[in-house]
Amino acid sequence: MKCKTEAFDLWQYLCGEVFEPLIRCRMDFDGFIDEDILKNAVTQSLKTIPMIGLCFDGIKHKPRWIDKGFNGNDIVRVVKTDSKDDEQVVLRCLSAGIDFADEPQLKLFVVRKPDHDTICSVISHIVCDGAGFKQYLYLLSKLYTQLINRETVSAPAISYRGLKPLFADISLKERLKILCSKYSAYNASNKTQQRGVDFKEGAFVTAMERRILSAEDFDRLKIFAKANGATVNDIFMGLFARSFCKNTGTDKIMFPSTMDLRKFIPTGQEVGIGNYSSNCMCAVFVKREDTLADTVMQVSKQMRVHKSEKNILKSVMLWDFAAHIPWFLLKRNFSKVITHPIISFTNLGIIDAIALKFGKLKIRDVYMTASIKPRPYLQMNVSTFNDSCTLSCNIYGSKADEQFVHRLLDDMCLETITL
Repeated sequence: MKCKTEAFDLWQYLCGEVFEPLIRCRMDFDGFIDEDILKNAVTQSLKTIPMIGLCFDGIKHKPRWIDKGFNGNDIVRVVKTDSKDDEQVVLRCLSAGIDFADEPQLKLFVVRKPDHDTICSVISHIVCDGAGFKQYLYLLSKLYTQLINRETVSAPAISYRGLKPLFADISLKERLKILCSKYSAYNASNKTQQRGVDFKEGAFVTAMERRILSAEDFDRLKIFAKANGATVNDIFMGLFARSFCKNTGTDKIMFPSTMDLRKFIPTGQEVGIGNYSSNCMCAVFVKREDTLADTVMQVSKQMRVHKSEKNILKSVMLWDFAAHIPWFLLKRNFSKVITHPIISFTNLGIIDAIALKFGKLKIRDVYMTASIKPRPYLQMNVSTFNDSCTLSCNIYGSKADEQFVHRLLDDMCLETITL
C-alpha cells in the first residue's frame, strides 16, 4: 500500500533526535475484550488510516512509507499477569517504544488481569497528533462494536491528511501578512532560560507519573475559570507555571502550549487522521505574593491573543516550505535551526465517553499522555474523561528527577483543592 509522506510526518520523525514522538492512551475496562475481534477491528481500520500498519523509512535520500504486510495480528498483543505485578506490567506496556523503520506505527497491549483488561495504546506521532489519536480510537471502537454485534463493517475511505486545508480560506495577502509577523512558536531563549531543573546524579529510569482530579475538583476549576474570565486550559497552565516556579526557585517560566489548528479548516472540508497542531508560546511571571487568579490572568491574556489571530499558522507555513528542501540537507540542519523547548505543556482534550464504546464493555477510566522525555526536558500533559481530569508527566531521569515531578504534580493538585 502506497502512502504519501506529508510535511508533518517529516517534522515528527526529525523530532525523534531529541525525544520519542509518541502518544499514549490507557483504557481500563470492567471486563474482558475479545482479542480476536480487536485484531480484526485494527485490520479493518487500515482501510481508513493505513499508516498505522506501515513502517517509516527516514534513512534513504527520500523518506517514505513502506508496507511490510503488517495487520491487526502484528499490532495487538495480549499480556497475561497476576494481581501481584499488575501495575508494573501496565506501565511497562504503556512506556513501550516503536521502531519506526521496522515496526507498525501502533502498538496495542491487552494487559489481561484476573478480573478485567487494561489496554495500553502507543501510537507514532508521525501518524497523528493527540486529536487525531482520539479520532482513531473512536474509529477502532466503532469497528469493534460493529464486528462483535455482527453488523456490516463500515470503515471510512482514506482522506487527505496534508496541510493545504488549513489555508483554504486564507488569501495570499493574509498569508504574506502571517509570514511577516513576529510570531515564533519556538523561541531560542527558551532553551537557555529553562534549566531550573537539570540532569541529576544517579541511575536513570523511566517514570510515568499521574494525578487524577475528581469530578468535584474539576467542577471547582470550571467555576473558578468562569469567575475569572478564563478557560479551564488557562487554569491548568497557570497551575503548572506556579508549581514549576515554586519547585525551581525561579520567578519566570516560558513554555509552549499545543493548539489544535483544525478550527482553521473550512466547514465541510474532509481531512484524514493526521497532524494538525502547533505551539503557542506563553511567558508567565510568578511573584511570591501572586494569587492563582493573578497568574491565570497573565496566561488568559496571552492565550486570547493566540486564539484570535492566525499568526500561529506561520510555523506551519514555514515548515511546509522547509519540507521541500532535499532530505539530507534537512536532516543535517534540523537541530541547528529548530530549538526544542525544555519545558512544555499540552492539553490532549476531552475523550468522548459516548464515541469511545467497545460493544457493551464498560470503560472504568481512560487517560492520554505523551512522550517520555529525557531530563532536563519536561512536559505536562492533561486529558479529561467522564468529567474527571488526569495530569501526567513522563520522564527518563534519576530518582531525584522523579521526586521533582511528584512535587510538581502534588502542588498543582493541592492548589486545586484549596480553591
